[in-house]
Amino acid sequence: MKTSTPTSGATQAPTGGAAPLPRHPPFWDCVAAIRQPALYKNFAVHIFVMFPAAMLMCWIAAQIDAAQDIQPLWDPTLRLLVGLLCIGVGGAWVWYVYGFLFLAGGGSPGTHVDGGPTTMVDTGPYTAIRHPSVIGKLLGVTGLGVAWGSFSFLAYFVPVLVVYSLITNRLLQERFCDQRFGARYDRYRAAVPMLVPRPAGLARWWRGEPALAQEAPPEAAEAHPPGIWSELRWYLLGLVLLVTTFGGLWAALGGR
Repeated sequence: MKTSTPTSGATQAPTGGAAPLPRHPPFWDCVAAIRQPALYKNFAVHIFVMFPAAMLMCWIAAQIDAAQDIQPLWDPTLRLLVGLLCIGVGGAWVWYVYGFLFLAGGGSPGTHVDGGPTTMVDTGPYTAIRHPSVIGKLLGVTGLGVAWGSFSFLAYFVPVLVVYSLITNRLLQERFCDQRFGARYDRYRAAVPMLVPRPAGLARWWRGEPALAQEAPPEAAEAHPPGIWSELRWYLLGLVLLVTTFGGLWAALGGR
């Protein structure tokens, strides 16, 4: 997507005399932001916690396929290539949008790392949907299921994971955004859908316009909301419950 460089309101100044934040950080700056500890630590959580959990779910799904005499999908070489492509594209997208949020919002997407963004972001991909990283994560887990060739994972597990992601985004991330940004976030939520973009939102993104075009750039929040550091614990609990539920399904279908 094309992003234009605004002639006014291009930055938003956090409180406390810190350097102003860019409202439209360039693509390569977003990619290079991975060098910041707050960002790569957040990625480490996804790689060393959520990815093994997804692999375990794929294994359980493959056992369910075997118990139901469902053969692996497609040729092994083809599914591996397609699966790795999906994982790569999804991972690259998450890398970009996390870098964008980090630079424009002044904080890591992971509240467990540094408390999260201190400035509300309504530009770039965030002018089209509220949680653009979910698209990359969905593509990644779908690619994982394709690589395994598991029908059960793609048909049953992936929809459950999407619902889980949407619920946690709404009940965890957006609850903290409500506490941190107040009425402004209410207006943003009313203007921007959670996951499926509208043509008007895509057009704003293409033109480099913010979602709340009639408002001044937001100021940084002065303090983190109470309880924000517990977000990771709730995510981990959710993953444990998902793995346990899928394991129980395998046992109920005759797994050993």
